[in-house]
Amino acid sequence: MKNKIFFVSILFIVVTSGKAFSTAQMADHLIYKGETLPIFTNPLESFFSDKNPRPSNTFHFLCTACWRGYIATWKIEDNKLYLIKIVEGTCSSDAPEIDVSKIFKGKKLPVEAYWYSGILRIPRGKMLSYVHMGYGSVYEKELILTIENGKLVKEETIDNIKKNIPSEEKRTNEELEKLGEWELKNLNNK
Repeated sequence: MKNKIFFVSILFIVVTSGKAFSTAQMADHLIYKGETLPIFTNPLESFFSDKNPRPSNTFHFLCTACWRGYIATWKIEDNKLYLIKIVEGTCSSDAPEIDVSKIFKGKKLPVEAYWYSGILRIPRGKMLSYVHMGYGSVYEKELILTIENGKLVKEETIDNIKKNIPSEEKRTNEELEKLGEWELKNLNNK
């Protein structure tokens, strides 16, 4: 319990400070319409809950560019989202694959992502503004795929060239808040 309180206290200090040491994150991948694209969303994270706890000794912090400990590959086929591969987050191009049955008892790949409702944010075009934190960088366009219970229900493109881009500090703080929420959720699920 002392470790949790200490960790949450440190996390609070980091999240509320204006500048912090941080790292942009390695993206999951999505195969969509014949292209393999980076996604600035991690659908697997929403699977973990009290009902489906994050498996211990499966994801390891091996690289500051992959706090979650894995990189997943997804595919949309017949308007359904599937997990088709998951590897260790080693920041290496030849990272070992993770056995999906450690996460989804008795299942094999592909796994239909029935649990996921939210958006898949896909950067497109040139980077307009780099943020060395999470997925805070801004690109010319973003393809936004809306998923409900694992099914693709909407596709839209956002043109960031026409938008007023928030400051790097504001986007960094937003990413730090997301990290803080993720850490608290994972502390509570242990």
